[in-house]
Amino acid sequence: MPTTRRPYGRRRWAPPAALTALAAVCGLLTLTHPATAVPRSSLQRLAATDWDTLSWGDDTYGQKTVTEEALTGASAVSAGDFHSLAVKDGAVLAWGSALYRQTEVPGSLSSGVTAVSGGYLHSLALKNGSVVAWGSDRYDSTVVPPAAKADVSAIAAGQFFSLALKNGAVLGWGDNRYGQTDVPETAHSGITAIAAGSYHALALTDEGKVIAWGDNRNKQTDIPAQVKSGTVTAIAARKDLSVAVVGGRVYAWGAKVANQSVPSLAQSKVTAVAAGYGHIVALLDSGRAIEWKANSTALNTVPATANTKVQAITAGAYHSLALRGDPPPTAP
Repeated sequence: MPTTRRPYGRRRWAPPAALTALAAVCGLLTLTHPATAVPRSSLQRLAATDWDTLSWGDDTYGQKTVTEEALTGASAVSAGDFHSLAVKDGAVLAWGSALYRQTEVPGSLSSGVTAVSGGYLHSLALKNGSVVAWGSDRYDSTVVPPAAKADVSAIAAGQFFSLALKNGAVLGWGDNRYGQTDVPETAHSGITAIAAGSYHALALTDEGKVIAWGDNRNKQTDIPAQVKSGTVTAIAARKDLSVAVVGGRVYAWGAKVANQSVPSLAQSKVTAVAAGYGHIVALLDSGRAIEWKANSTALNTVPATANTKVQAITAGAYHSLALRGDPPPTAP
């Protein structure tokens, strides 16, 4: 059976020098609201501002050490398992583990990008509605099918597979050993968000219902009754963990626990969630980011700057990222 492994070695990987030469493109980006953004993919904003990129957690591979270019002005961030991605002025920036070149950004992604998603050993970007993939090609996870090269609105990278959202339908490719790319018929229309774990997938319908498929060895696709009966507003997945928000409350399942405990602060006023290997991050409507270990009620320590004005969150295996700043202007 496949196992999830950390990248070999303990070497700290520096961002490729080519990243510093990425071109900047001026102008506004039309992006998805963080509360409905694709978990494990881009966490985005409506217009260019001076948001700061925050980071905390494990830095073994430099995944927490934000490249200087991405410290301010990023419009989207995504934490891969052991690397990190950002979009700034339409260009992709990357740092952390480059073991399979997942941080060696293709030259075509120096402009026009609106979303990114970091997986285990590969990365995805969305440019002009077309998916671009790089990094490990194991199980053809980076072989983008023709259907995902136009009209795509969201992306999610799993361990060795990839998902895309096109006109309300989920597309999947790559590793299918647990049926994670066998998209169920119920996810062929009306989908608004997607999330990818190591070997399972989640989708959120326009009626606020969660669809789960793929590996269920650790109960990660056993949707709790409270989630089935409620109206879900956000979803997230990572490894064998699944998370959803219902009525502002976080529900988590998987990692061999059918319905996990969550802290009291995560039981109301939550607008977005992100999942790591063993931790969960939630964004409160006050702009505060909180984090805890899976199936625990005790909060982890986050940077003091993450207590206010946080606009977006994302989680890798053992690290987390956030975008912080004033809310974007309301569209007229």
